[in-house]
Amino acid sequence: MKKKNTIFLSIVAVAFALLYWTGTFAKGPIQHTGLGRSPVLSPDGKELLFPYDKNGESALYTAPASGGKAELLLEPKTMDSYVHPAYSPDGTKLLYIKEYKVEGKPYNQLMMYDMLKKKSQPLQDIDHYISEAVFGPDGKQVYYTEAKSYQNNTNGDGMFAKDFDIYQMNLDTYETKQLTKRKLFSLSGLQMTSEGKYLLFSLYNGENLVQRMNLETKKVETITPEPEYKSAAQDGPNIGSPALSPDGTRIAFSDVASKNDRGTYQYEVFTMKVSGENVQQVTKFKEHVTEPVFFPNGKELLVTVDQNFAGRRPDYEYWRISTDGKDRKEIIIELPEE
Repeated sequence: MKKKNTIFLSIVAVAFALLYWTGTFAKGPIQHTGLGRSPVLSPDGKELLFPYDKNGESALYTAPASGGKAELLLEPKTMDSYVHPAYSPDGTKLLYIKEYKVEGKPYNQLMMYDMLKKKSQPLQDIDHYISEAVFGPDGKQVYYTEAKSYQNNTNGDGMFAKDFDIYQMNLDTYETKQLTKRKLFSLSGLQMTSEGKYLLFSLYNGENLVQRMNLETKKVETITPEPEYKSAAQDGPNIGSPALSPDGTRIAFSDVASKNDRGTYQYEVFTMKVSGENVQQVTKFKEHVTEPVFFPNGKELLVTVDQNFAGRRPDYEYWRISTDGKDRKEIIIELPEE
């Protein structure tokens, strides 16, 4: 009986990971309308860039980081979604992903938007699946995660992408280079240290891990919280959404901090040194808190709170919170009327 329970729990864990990483759990069969995941900050920290979902499509909007009126930046013309934006270091360009499906098969095309010329261009053909991308420190290199194969969803609803690796693109020549050969189940949270030495990312390949890769040596190391840190997840830390501080010395991440009366995991944001030492809990929402982003001052975080994580329809809010957790304020955004 114990063996059967273990097998059952393993199946449940894998199924949850499939739903979480492919976005099925977050969106569900009911199309979401509201703020989307993965908001980012402009290099000076004054502007918030975020996706807004409406009936299965996502457009990109900007708003003051303190809250206020939003302005439409990029809107899909067909049944597509624009997600995972990333600013260039000088704030003049923007990477984003154009999501769409063809007969149940998802595709993600890497796009770049010139903020001065107000014009987009594709950086890859339409038959790719690129989950996210970031600029290098000089703005001339792009690093991105791409899947090379697909698998049918267990519920028969189309396919999901897998076998992810990290690639590099030179924006002068558009030549690409594969940096890893790991064929990971999922790969996300891609970030680069300010001096361009390390790439930080999170992955799921049987377990959730945060790793960083030295771009010179290609050596990969796993960043593990200190032994004293205790996650409320059943099988140990379930770390995701890592974010580097501006000085590169700390990492903010999301993990299970508690369970509610129904046994649903409640995720909060924590910080730790890059060495894994000095883990501190920042948020105490008792909801699902994720996608932390450091403000340029290194003393505040932008976080996304899902007030309906256990439901079929997410209800995202953006909050600005001090890294010591003492001060927090919801960022109220006014969407333009249609």
